[in-house]
Amino acid sequence: MREAIRGRGVTPLTPVSTRPPWTWPWFGHVMATLAVLLSAATDFDPGRAHHAVGLRWSGPVMGFAAAAVLVLLVRRRFPRAALAATLALVVAGTAVGEFDASTVVAVAVAVFTAVQHLPRRVSTVAVVGVALTVAACAFVGGRWQTQHVLVVLLGAALGEAARSQREQLTEARERAERAEATRDAIARRRVAEARLSIARDLHDVVGHQIAVINLHAGVASAALAARPDDAARSLAVIRTSSRDVLTEIGDLMAALRDPAASDVGPAGLARLDDVVRDFGVLGLAVRRRTEGEPRDLPGAVDATALRVVQEALTNAHKHGADARAHLLVEYLPASLRITVTNRIGADAAALSVGTGLGVVGMTERVESVRGSMTSGDDGAGVWRVVVDLPTDTQGDQP
Repeated sequence: MREAIRGRGVTPLTPVSTRPPWTWPWFGHVMATLAVLLSAATDFDPGRAHHAVGLRWSGPVMGFAAAAVLVLLVRRRFPRAALAATLALVVAGTAVGEFDASTVVAVAVAVFTAVQHLPRRVSTVAVVGVALTVAACAFVGGRWQTQHVLVVLLGAALGEAARSQREQLTEARERAERAEATRDAIARRRVAEARLSIARDLHDVVGHQIAVINLHAGVASAALAARPDDAARSLAVIRTSSRDVLTEIGDLMAALRDPAASDVGPAGLARLDDVVRDFGVLGLAVRRRTEGEPRDLPGAVDATALRVVQEALTNAHKHGADARAHLLVEYLPASLRITVTNRIGADAAALSVGTGLGVVGMTERVESVRGSMTSGDDGAGVWRVVVDLPTDTQGDQP
């Protein structure tokens, strides 16, 4: 890439840091060093006329200043030790009669760094102690001026401001990370819900027809020699059911591929007559009764109602004793109640709650629209499935 750019006579761009200079690691060291050395080399006496400023090169003062600069170079790694060392230089300079503003500036820089690392209560006590010590040294050294204490307090104030800004940035970063994690969790949950919905739809589409095919395949196998007419009818049902399941799977796949498709389920109870008729063709006699005034239902509730009827009648066809079932649809004021009953066959244990994917799938569908479902033996040799679906609120998509 670089060779191609050079070949066209274009100079490659050099990455440039967008961070401001005052955030560079070495910038603080340079500024602290300049502040201390300029304070040591400048003779500023507010008590003199016109606040005269002059240059001086006192050996002891420059020695204390150089020592302060060396201490400040490690203040970020050892903030407490640096603060103690710079304050010790102020005391030592006072003891030898060389109290100077340069060491006070060094103390202020050390305070600035220490306040950012110490707990607030500890830093407050430390700043008060350092300010009183500096004031005492200035008084003893005959150089008492208010600005000595103010410089220390200014360093503490700037350090607290820097710490507050850093804490705000850290909190904002943590909030952003939590928001990102929340978005990821929501996305994963939606993917899981979509997978569960697709699994339920595939079970509803395929499960009924496969159960019918399996049932009639057994009938055809048993009747092939002795009752060829019954075998032929069973094979015809198998052919029809296999064609229907392929068609329904194709429709489901087309709906899944269509980004604009919001529902891959059936149309709802409008297809109830077709479902009952299909079961009649397959050999299950369904006695249907409707109570109440039929009305339009929320889309999710309507689709769930039809899926429940299909699954319950499939179980009745597969496990029932006499190839008959009763279907009751009740339009209640605030809900829709569906009741499916059939005589229990020898393999009714397969319908126990929680042991079959069909019952589990029905339960999940009903709960997805905030409904309730009960199923089981009523004690009189009848398997009963009762589903209540709310119709006054919009449930989740099945």
